[in-house]
Amino acid sequence: MLYFAYGSNLDDAQMRERCANARVVGRATLPNYALVFGGFSHRWGGAVASVVRAKGACVEGLLYELGNVDLRELDRFEGHPFAYERVIRWVRDESGRRRRVMTYLQPEDGFEAWAPPLGYFTVLWHAYARLGFDVEPLARAAGVSP
Repeated sequence: MLYFAYGSNLDDAQMRERCANARVVGRATLPNYALVFGGFSHRWGGAVASVVRAKGACVEGLLYELGNVDLRELDRFEGHPFAYERVIRWVRDESGRRRRVMTYLQPEDGFEAWAPPLGYFTVLWHAYARLGFDVEPLARAAGVSP
């Protein structure tokens, strides 16, 4: 299964820990969505990444190929189906090709956006920098200046 990662799963070490057999396929963008922080993660002690519909915006991320074992592990780490829902979306890969992917998003019912904890934000900031992603949408979602 092709998985689109946009939050802390952009971190190499975290993904290796969660999904030992996952293979990076490449970069991709999720069109007409924006990065937000909300919900509550006990692991991180605060808000974590999700995406919401936003015409004209896009979210940068990585594509991973996941097997069934890795998918089950990722479901467990993401709190599926309670904290995050597993959904199918279309992304554009680096060559501009449309790809059907699975990703996770927080349920929209009762969703409130708020700033993430510093430790979580730092993991994303370093991943964005390592991957050469634009940090502006990340900073904007967290309510800080880049």
